[in-house]
Amino acid sequence: MFVDGFGEIITDILTVNPGLSAVNQHFLDASNYTFQAVTLGKDAAGYNFHAHSPSTTHLEYIDGVVASGVSGATFNTIDSLEQVVVGMNFKNSGNYVSSYLPSATQLHFIDTYNSLADYPSPEHTRLEQKSTLTTNASSFSATLPDLGHYPNAYMDSSVSSAWNVLGGYAPPAEDGRIFVLVNRGGGHIASGILSGIYNKNKVVDKNGFIKVSQTSALAKTDVLANLVDGCVVFSSLSDGIDPMASSTAIAIVPQQGDAVTLAMFGGVNHIGVYCIDVKAMLAASIDPPYSWNPINNVRVGNELNNKRIYKLVSKATFWDNLMIHSDDGFTGHVEAGEGGLQRGYNMGSLTNKGPTFIVKFNFL
Repeated sequence: MFVDGFGEIITDILTVNPGLSAVNQHFLDASNYTFQAVTLGKDAAGYNFHAHSPSTTHLEYIDGVVASGVSGATFNTIDSLEQVVVGMNFKNSGNYVSSYLPSATQLHFIDTYNSLADYPSPEHTRLEQKSTLTTNASSFSATLPDLGHYPNAYMDSSVSSAWNVLGGYAPPAEDGRIFVLVNRGGGHIASGILSGIYNKNKVVDKNGFIKVSQTSALAKTDVLANLVDGCVVFSSLSDGIDPMASSTAIAIVPQQGDAVTLAMFGGVNHIGVYCIDVKAMLAASIDPPYSWNPINNVRVGNELNNKRIYKLVSKATFWDNLMIHSDDGFTGHVEAGEGGLQRGYNMGSLTNKGPTFIVKFNFL
């Protein structure tokens, strides 16, 4: 669904003063008005369930082995140091023994968990209108993110110590962070080292905005080879996406550790697409060019501070969760060291190291 922000961008395109090029030629850059970012999100209540809500029973297991002397430990004393992502499987039977299904958690807490994502409206400026604060992490910071979508807390120096509760996207493999899946009794089911590709490639900022690659003239068959630069815009006649008929598409592929953490934090019910909010950038005294580069992305310690301000132009909302982990679809593809759970996502497989979400646009 296109939202009102898309109409505002079209108005900006039609009314921009050509004379501005005499001041700064980049005022007329076409990239000021193209798709520049994507966010992923879920139901607002879910930000305090799933892996957002660790318990002391989870802490019997650190890195897949029984930790000594932790029976009375709290989340703050153990997980804040280990930064382990812990998920409890409430459906550990049949084909779901080493799986994580967000719907099983929703069903288990049905009396207190309203798991419906916000129905889309053209007036929306964010994915979820209700608060998406993870109050379970309130002991770490008084300024927790409330973005309406997944943050990338790992890249936010003010809350990075709680990234494994605040969620979003996984650290790169070299940081050695762990995920642990446990059963209802706290018993170990599966674990491994996370391998976050978005953070490895530095294409997602601390607020969870995933960069859209500006590489042009790509087809659907080119998507997997071009993920290093973020989400991929493509056209493909064979898939009914004809640029000559005012159609295009964006491919979003959460890979490896990003697929694991998104599943364990409750999955994906929303996809948002954004353009740069040029007026807001100018009001903040930030002049173009607005490229994704070191000038506009100041890295301080572990923080990627993207100075670009975005405007939501389109959102897709789904009743069914797009990101589940299931034993079904196992292909024998070993993900050792890559943060995969060695099973399928979205009832598929890890052959492509994660699911591919395609958002199609028809501008006619």
